[in-house]
Amino acid sequence: MTLMIILGGIAALYLIGLLFRLASLALPVCLGLCAFLLLRDQGYGPALAMGLLTGIGFHLAGRWLFARTTSARIRLLIGLLFMAPAGAAGLGAGTALADLLGIDGGWRTCLAMLVGVAAACASWRSLAADRSSMGTMRDTPTVR
Repeated sequence: MTLMIILGGIAALYLIGLLFRLASLALPVCLGLCAFLLLRDQGYGPALAMGLLTGIGFHLAGRWLFARTTSARIRLLIGLLFMAPAGAAGLGAGTALADLLGIDGGWRTCLAMLVGVAAACASWRSLAADRSSMGTMRDTPTVR
């Protein structure tokens, strides 16, 4: 019984970590799902493939633009575009976590907001990590 409690705690911590690692994918997944549903309702045959391509394309384009742009304002706009859905997803996950833990009232709202802000920050960190890794490749001088 003790082993199951320990393994359950480890699994819960892993799932919480997975939430923050996948936070930056909230916008591309939402756009891909919306594209799929729109095309399916219009009777378009390969709607699933187009939804997948939309989500993957938006994800790659957003990361590429964030890594390649030099303007801080554009980088902030792209970062906020990815952070808002991640924060909303984190807010929903925090509310569900508070419900599972049996927390009510103001503490429930505080936990939900804390998880939402943490998910949004994780999304920004994920974008910034891609920028720093691509920046080192870009700034390396080439000798001809």
